[in-house]
Amino acid sequence: MSIFPTGWRGTIHTKPEQPPSCLMPKDAHPQNAVLFWSTTGLDAATSPWRPTNLALARLLKRHRQALGKAIRLAGDIADRMDTLTPLMEALCRRTCRFCPEPCCITLTVWIDFRDLLLLHLLEKPIPVRQAATDPGQACPYLSWRGCRLPPDMRPWMCTQYVCPTQAQVLKQTGRTTMAALSVSVKQIERQRFAMEAEVIRQIKRKRRTWPSSSFACSG
Repeated sequence: MSIFPTGWRGTIHTKPEQPPSCLMPKDAHPQNAVLFWSTTGLDAATSPWRPTNLALARLLKRHRQALGKAIRLAGDIADRMDTLTPLMEALCRRTCRFCPEPCCITLTVWIDFRDLLLLHLLEKPIPVRQAATDPGQACPYLSWRGCRLPPDMRPWMCTQYVCPTQAQVLKQTGRTTMAALSVSVKQIERQRFAMEAEVIRQIKRKRRTWPSSSFACSG
């Protein structure tokens, strides 16, 4: 997918992704320790967001010894994303405050499953609620100074998105910058899918070795 969607306006996908069912244990324990990122004015206590993250944290903790490769991939992804931050924030400072159609208001974005996996595998704080809103409503993390989430906790679809105005600014910097950004985004995309696949593979493999698994499914 091109990171320079000239003239593009709209949502990135038609609906939010759902975590694979094999990763959501029915016996999720609510006392599992998860550090949620505190954001003034936002509360997720009445939504499924908090218990879902507690369940995911418990599952990953149970299988953590088998997830070494996935954790290493998560670390590589975080490092690559850190290298994008200076450029993307410079683009935002130059363009976002003058934008007549801010993407934080006009587009629908959300924290997807791979975003959550990355945060959980690296044991980072979890945003207090989902970012998705009804069409036309601003992202709950939007403030008058910009995004209230730290760069390493923002949805990947936000981090990698380059609007048409920003694409024009990049063209002025030369093809080298544009090419390097495109390569980095594609590398991160591949690693995110590889990280997710590795987590699912390891958990499925472990579950096949559980002696009681067949009986649990047969009731």
